[in-house]
Amino acid sequence: MNDFNTALLNLSDDEIESLNTFRIDDTFHYRVTLKKKPHSCLYCGGKTIGHGRKEIKIHHPNLIGFNGVIHYLARRYLCCECGKTFFEENPFTFEGFRNSYAVINRIMINLSDLDLSFSRIADLNLVSTTTVINYLDSYVSLPKPALPVSLGIDELHSYMSASDSAYLCILIDNVERHPIDILRSRSKHNLNNHFESYSKSERDKVLFVTIDMWKPYKDVALRNFKNAKIAVDPFHVVKNVCDAFSKVRVNIMNQSPYGSDAYYLLKKWHWLIEKSNIDLDNEPKYNSHFKRKLNHRQLQNMIFDISERLFDAYDLKCRYQLFNEHATAENCEVLFYRLLIKFQSTYISEFRSVTETLINWKQEILNSFLRPFDDRKLSNSLAENINSRLRTYISLTNGISNFIRFKKRVLLTLNPRIYYSISRHISSDKIPKKPHSRNSF
Repeated sequence: MNDFNTALLNLSDDEIESLNTFRIDDTFHYRVTLKKKPHSCLYCGGKTIGHGRKEIKIHHPNLIGFNGVIHYLARRYLCCECGKTFFEENPFTFEGFRNSYAVINRIMINLSDLDLSFSRIADLNLVSTTTVINYLDSYVSLPKPALPVSLGIDELHSYMSASDSAYLCILIDNVERHPIDILRSRSKHNLNNHFESYSKSERDKVLFVTIDMWKPYKDVALRNFKNAKIAVDPFHVVKNVCDAFSKVRVNIMNQSPYGSDAYYLLKKWHWLIEKSNIDLDNEPKYNSHFKRKLNHRQLQNMIFDISERLFDAYDLKCRYQLFNEHATAENCEVLFYRLLIKFQSTYISEFRSVTETLINWKQEILNSFLRPFDDRKLSNSLAENINSRLRTYISLTNGISNFIRFKKRVLLTLNPRIYYSISRHISSDKIPKKPHSRNSF
């Protein structure tokens, strides 16, 4: 039992003079006295003598489900030469701190889990939410990151963004697979200022930039990364194509009489022409509208019979999806131009904007088929995954409003190069409130 207690306190037997453990309700108490050691004066280096003891209470809930308090009987020493007094070194926490090193360290580990809110971490460690936030503010510092070889740029809608933008900007290292920075604005002006804070030689090391189809990102990349190939995220191109096809389907459905076979098929069974990897040859099931058994293939064929325009739109959609899935860096240019001719010659008006997109983003689409790292196409899929986690975290925290704390918490969790360092210094990233002007009546 004594070994267990010393382990809880992170002490060895030869350091302890006495240790008494007792429990009151749900709190364990550890009354500790350390063995006397020779001490020189901290101020002048002179000889010292014992000068009494002082009980210091330290919060130390190291058993799950129980609170804990260390009653540390700290020795005071008196210098025989300069007359000053001081305490022996405290092995449990910093001078003036209420929580033990173990509690502080556990809180910092908990802060590395985005599934835990500040209040939940406080509950787990039996401290206040303010204490948890103060430790985050004080012990996590964010150095300026180096620019990666492959840079991903994406955005996240947030009320923490600057006044010139409704979005935060997330910067990703596509090779190391983690975020490197979060900016308060995705505006072209802000991004240019940020990247221009790096030297030209640092920016020239960026060889690939992945973005979604927002033109300011492209303009910023062209201006700042002269050696980089810019790739647009394939998902966004495919989504544009699929959205255009959905517009065709909805327009034809709205032109059909309500309750008709065409309206029913396009309303209830539209997923048969919008989703991929469907089992079309399933066992036929009774359909109450048509009053007979039908399988998915029969229903899909009935949908195609509604309109030749719908079938042609479906053909264009599928052609692009196949191109996106199977083209390679070697053959994508030839296949792309063949496909572009199809889009340019179509009579379907809903695809005009898609055609313009393919023309305007031609080179960036072709660059997305490059596989420079780990045989992965260039894309923003990692950024989208990270953004999903961040949206979940913002929801968990009921809409965190302090950008600096949000940034520290996210990078501490998701960037393996960011560490925490515990010290006696406490600081705050609290945003000062603006003074209210009193209305005159």
